[in-house]
Amino acid sequence: MRLLFVSFVVGIAILFISCDEVENLVNDTRDGKITAKEKLDEVMNAAQTDFSSDAMLAAIYGREVDTNGEIDLLNTSSFNAFVYTMQSDVLQRNEFYVPVFGAGPVKSPINFNTMLSFVKDSTAKNVMSTLFGRLATIAIDPNANYNDSPEVLDILFMRIDVNTFRTVNPNSKIDMFLVPSKSIDSTSVVNSADWIVNFYGDSTSLVLWINSSSGEIKNLGEI
Repeated sequence: MRLLFVSFVVGIAILFISCDEVENLVNDTRDGKITAKEKLDEVMNAAQTDFSSDAMLAAIYGREVDTNGEIDLLNTSSFNAFVYTMQSDVLQRNEFYVPVFGAGPVKSPINFNTMLSFVKDSTAKNVMSTLFGRLATIAIDPNANYNDSPEVLDILFMRIDVNTFRTVNPNSKIDMFLVPSKSIDSTSVVNSADWIVNFYGDSTSLVLWINSSSGEIKNLGEI
């Protein structure tokens, strides 16, 4: 009798565990939304396997990020993605990766020229072109502590200039860039990571840089 009771309890436990696993699988297949940092470990593993064993994160590019700081891997109606720029000291070059829903990250044809094509402010574009040129030899400190994409947008949406720009340009889009602090500020002592956010319409951009050391927000078009 005791053996039967134990078997019954074990069976119930397995049933609940199985149900939880199925529920998690269903939830995963229903929602393809991710933040900038969510797939970073997967990308790192892929890059260190098929790019270079010393691969490190140099930058993250968020294309057409939504107002929650997310992109949807299941959205095929527009091109939205987080593109991870990996850097190798051994190879002295970069490789680009994107997460794929239901599979591992893959190499991406998107490059720095693609990223810059949506920056409509010429001054900001020149600044960013210069910092991109440094990413073959500079990576983000793996121990750096920085905000994820939703927290960054929460900060910027409190600004008057952002709200004004989005009101004047109701169909504007949002691109986000995470870059090594030293790539944009050579005086930075700690190589943490800074966010740059490009709010852009058909012909204009508002490009803001959040300095991770000071917390100061600057308009790259006015530097």
